[in-house]
Amino acid sequence: MQDKNQTGTSSISAVELARPVNLPPRPALLIALQHELARDEPHLKKIGSLVHRDAAITGNLLAIANSASFNLRRHVDNIEDAINLIGLNNCAAIITRLVARRALTTGKRMMPRFWDVSEKRSRGMMYLARTTRTARTDFAYHLGLFSDIGIPLMMASFDGYGETIAMANRMEGSGFLELENDRHRINHAQIGAMLAEHWHTDPLVVQTIKQHHAHEVLKDDSCPETVRSLIALFFLVDRAIQEHRNEKSVEWSEGGESAIATLGLNEVEANTLCEELKVQFLKPGLS
Repeated sequence: MQDKNQTGTSSISAVELARPVNLPPRPALLIALQHELARDEPHLKKIGSLVHRDAAITGNLLAIANSASFNLRRHVDNIEDAINLIGLNNCAAIITRLVARRALTTGKRMMPRFWDVSEKRSRGMMYLARTTRTARTDFAYHLGLFSDIGIPLMMASFDGYGETIAMANRMEGSGFLELENDRHRINHAQIGAMLAEHWHTDPLVVQTIKQHHAHEVLKDDSCPETVRSLIALFFLVDRAIQEHRNEKSVEWSEGGESAIATLGLNEVEANTLCEELKVQFLKPGLS
């Protein structure tokens, strides 16, 4: 299903409209890591060796492994143990965020508030996917990363995008994508999906990124179940993030009821998960 909010209304292709946007190339570490993960039997020591080449990534990954997010029963002090305990796909997802932040925190793309929310969203998505068992945790983490990553990319590429953000922040309801389409002829969901595809993210995640603001998708049985589950998780995480900031989630106001049904929860269970997420957000985040 296509929604004009997600795809825009112009007959010109999104690829053409995105030409002003400088999509960063897929980092060498990510290329090598994905190549190894694509093997029938990925070699743990080889993956560990790849990660070891980057001291900053190694340090961050060990810190994340030992954080409250994973609640491992013992302290991890070497990268092979971290990968083994967290899981290969989860480690790849975390490394993707770490290299993305490195590639996208220069100039106008250095948006501290955005990256703080991005870290919470990725962490919250993985937590909910693991707790509810409704989606792959690495898929959930990737959606948390790429869903709004088009925002700093558009900030760096389009004159007047800062004003677009200011206008969106004054809006009481949905319509951010329509505003972006009207002012820039493309929106952050499309840009985020392009980067995710460019970085060889799973096609189902790419599809979800394109549609992550479309609450009507949750009622569309023709849409893949994985996509609907990920969007429902996204809405619940957004509710927790906004409540953590003493704000209201437009996503939850418009799609919360459908999200609860999609995830097979009741209202009490959804409220409990939201409170658990807010507790998680009080703990130190790791960028």
